[in-house]
Amino acid sequence: MDKRITAAFYIVLSVFCIFVLRLWHLQVIKGDEYRKIDERNRLRVIDIPAPRGVIYDRNDNPLVKNVLSYDVSIVSENMPKDDDTISELGRLVSLSPEHIKRLARASLNPYEIIKLRQNVSFEEVARIEARKIDFPGLQVEVTSARGYLYGQAASHVLGYLGNPTPKQLASPEFSNISQQAFIGQFGIEKSYDSILRGIDGKKIVEVDALGNMIKFIRIQKPSRGNDIKLSIDINAQMEAEKSLENKTGAVVAIKPDTGEILAMASAPSFDPNLFVGGIGRDDWKELMNDPRKPLMNRAIQNQYPPGSTFKPVTALAALEDGIVTENTPAFCSGGTFFSRLFRCWKQGGHGSVSLHRALVESCDVYFYEIGKRINIDTIAQYASALGLGRPTGVELESEASGIVPSTKWKLKMRKEKWYQGETLSVAIGQGYLAVTPIQMARMIATVVNGGKLYKLHLVNNGNNDMKPESVAELNPEYVEMVKKALIGVVYEGGGTGGAARSNIVSIGGKTGTAQVVGGVVKEKDLPDKYKDHAWFVAFAPQNNPEIAVSVFVEHGGHGGSVSAPIARKVIETYFNPPKPEIEGGKQENGEIGDQNQGEHIQDNQGNAGD
Repeated sequence: MDKRITAAFYIVLSVFCIFVLRLWHLQVIKGDEYRKIDERNRLRVIDIPAPRGVIYDRNDNPLVKNVLSYDVSIVSENMPKDDDTISELGRLVSLSPEHIKRLARASLNPYEIIKLRQNVSFEEVARIEARKIDFPGLQVEVTSARGYLYGQAASHVLGYLGNPTPKQLASPEFSNISQQAFIGQFGIEKSYDSILRGIDGKKIVEVDALGNMIKFIRIQKPSRGNDIKLSIDINAQMEAEKSLENKTGAVVAIKPDTGEILAMASAPSFDPNLFVGGIGRDDWKELMNDPRKPLMNRAIQNQYPPGSTFKPVTALAALEDGIVTENTPAFCSGGTFFSRLFRCWKQGGHGSVSLHRALVESCDVYFYEIGKRINIDTIAQYASALGLGRPTGVELESEASGIVPSTKWKLKMRKEKWYQGETLSVAIGQGYLAVTPIQMARMIATVVNGGKLYKLHLVNNGNNDMKPESVAELNPEYVEMVKKALIGVVYEGGGTGGAARSNIVSIGGKTGTAQVVGGVVKEKDLPDKYKDHAWFVAFAPQNNPEIAVSVFVEHGGHGGSVSAPIARKVIETYFNPPKPEIEGGKQENGEIGDQNQGEHIQDNQGNAGD
């Protein structure tokens, strides 16, 4: 019995020693490690997104600001593992099980807070709070989200937010950004993301075993992003957007004496509010599959032949080169021969016309005659001096440079020499010429301000360099000749831009109708996708112009009847903005002025009736 008691004693002592050794190992050897694990289980570090800076228009009207948002998140280690629970969570937060699994796979840290939904409705919040106990770690937080106050208006300028891409996360610029953060991915939101973004904060909270918050431990407040003031005039912008409704095209308005952009509209457009909290897959697919490509900024990314809106450039080049004077005549019988027949848009012709009347009535034959005598490189020289053939410098991505053809350009791109017959096409804005709507706005602004070429800009924080990028050596007398003719386009009998005539301010401009297909085809016989593009470039007032506008309507037909009224409405709204009590209301303006009637015959060179 004594031996058995002794053996039992030593067994108990051995077990006790093992427990003591194990306890010593856990608390001394592994103490720090398990203490950290315990802290991780007890404490949560939650990012506090910094409110982004507010974006204002030139008159201090907010265009984009931060609004209250309810976000639903869950801790990565608490993410359900079985399919049934994942499906139940998906039904609760309105997400597919596949989407929840993708979010779980993307998380590399078991203690990471995974954002399931952002900007959920109050009704959804109530439903989630009622069942939160069934899903440990599920939380609803109040944060701020982006609010685009004018919906689709200026969406291509303002842009939208999105999660950073893997490439962005790998770059030093976004080294401190969470993969679930929202950063600028388009427009001004992207171009000035580092200024608007601010610095995120953090809060450390204590949670219970179910992941429910017990108390705050420490809070590091976020630092709000800086505000940005744009040069956009929201009244002119809204009018441009309204005028392009149900059309495909673009409107750009700028200040000729500074290069500030007053309006930039592209149609069709999109609502950047769709991207708040992450755009849904169906909405994204709809945007991407839309054949009209609403995400394309036609004001800067698409390039087209300018048609007769290029004639002021040809006129200035011919005047400066001594080829014509204001009174140099030419006879238009409806066409001219140069190896073949080059047709005028007006069947039967304009008769005897001077340079002034050729611009007013947009006579193609007059400019064909210039094309017979002028060197293509001379036209290219003045087109380049007026800003065509290169980006305008606006603070947006993917701006097209356009094409200003020359002998050197054709030799490089086509491996062919230049033929004089091709100059005739360029003289009326056809041929190899390609421009963007924003370039045409800068071109007409540079013409009417006497040759000062400004780098265009959207941000107006008071530190922009207002000095011109370059100054074209234009004879002031010739500039006034062209300006006078452009006023005549709108106000003289037979002028092609009568629909731009205003009782509020004197408007000058030039119509343009750019061919899409060649051949002698009546417009009524063409499908819509082959119809001509409608252009109008304008400025106002006649003396010391304060605004220059370019209007482009894709497959719109005649510039004088389609684009000119749009330019007038934008200009009138800029000079006579709606009163606050009726702001956003519909304003009706009767369209007045002479317009060309009847069918116009096209060929592969002649512009249709402007």
